[in-house]
Amino acid sequence: MGTIRMLHAKQRLGVIWLTGAGVLFALVFTQTLLGKYGDHTEDAWAWLMPAIMPTASLIVGVLVSDLAGVARKPVYVSRFVFQLSAGLSILYLAALLITLLAMPLSELKPMELLTTANLGLAPLQGLVTAALGAFFVSKQKATADNDPQPA
Repeated sequence: MGTIRMLHAKQRLGVIWLTGAGVLFALVFTQTLLGKYGDHTEDAWAWLMPAIMPTASLIVGVLVSDLAGVARKPVYVSRFVFQLSAGLSILYLAALLITLLAMPLSELKPMELLTTANLGLAPLQGLVTAALGAFFVSKQKATADNDPQPA
């Protein structure tokens, strides 16, 4: 499937995660201001923060670290591993968003809905974490056999 330059792939994952996390944060913040969670506001934030902050923080840390030390030779990563990481990240962030947007349609109370959704979200988060872990450790230098395609 080819390769992609690691720096570009990291930046794309950064855009996916920071955009997704920003939208989710803004939605829960707005719902909080509108009193959607009543006496369970802290519980709603306790649901959201572990769902997005560890990965978003990791990606920001990697991007900032890259700014500090530019590699002399370009490093490449498998395009498949990048696409898997990006696809699972988008799926996971979309599932979080769908959970929040489903509240008005659900017969469950907001916190019951969030708790129930975790039954599917937790395993999906595990898959995203595994894919991102594989992405961040799978580096390769370009060689004649490894003809990288421009990102």
